[in-house]
Amino acid sequence: MNSNRTWLDALTDGQIIRDWFSLIAHFALGMTYISFFIFAYAMSIGLSFILIGIPLLLFTLASTRAVAAMDQQLFAGILDRPVPNFADDVDVRGANLGERMGMYLGSWTTWRSLFYLALKFPVGIAALTAALFILPFLGFEMLILGPLGIDMRLATVRLLHAVAVGMHKFPGYLLPARTPVKRKRDLSRLETVETYEPEYYLDDDGEIVLRERV
Repeated sequence: MNSNRTWLDALTDGQIIRDWFSLIAHFALGMTYISFFIFAYAMSIGLSFILIGIPLLLFTLASTRAVAAMDQQLFAGILDRPVPNFADDVDVRGANLGERMGMYLGSWTTWRSLFYLALKFPVGIAALTAALFILPFLGFEMLILGPLGIDMRLATVRLLHAVAVGMHKFPGYLLPARTPVKRKRDLSRLETVETYEPEYYLDDDGEIVLRERV
């Protein structure tokens, strides 16, 4: 955060709104995630003894991974943070139903995504509590002390931003980030250049002639 910002900058640059909205969104989405996925897993596991339960469970597993990655990217965009690039450790293209189920169940990313979404509920409660706690102090500094010329160095604004970023980063440690892999140089396709020294011989007429390369 820019140290040269004033209370008027903080009121007009939109950062307070983004930080505040992210804390409220943590709570709202946390409630949504835990309600939806508890119902989805209970329904799919309960119906797994008939045909419809297996594809429903497969859809729920795939949705768990996708929603966890989408959630981190969403809050990174709200808070203007670097968008994480998560590793996808399964490739289900061309796989049948049973193979896809085995891939998702055997993937550590699936279970880490599930723990991430479960953690969003208590994180959301903590985020809502922090947002409500900071609000009166934030209003007092921005709407009363700021116009009076009392410089608090945007203490509550900085606190709000630190809490918002922390609530975003803390559960994100559960998700696997993609690490760039250095490619080894393929030397098999490099053409080798042969060098040779010219050879001469003496022909029947006594002249020195360059021997042709075969």
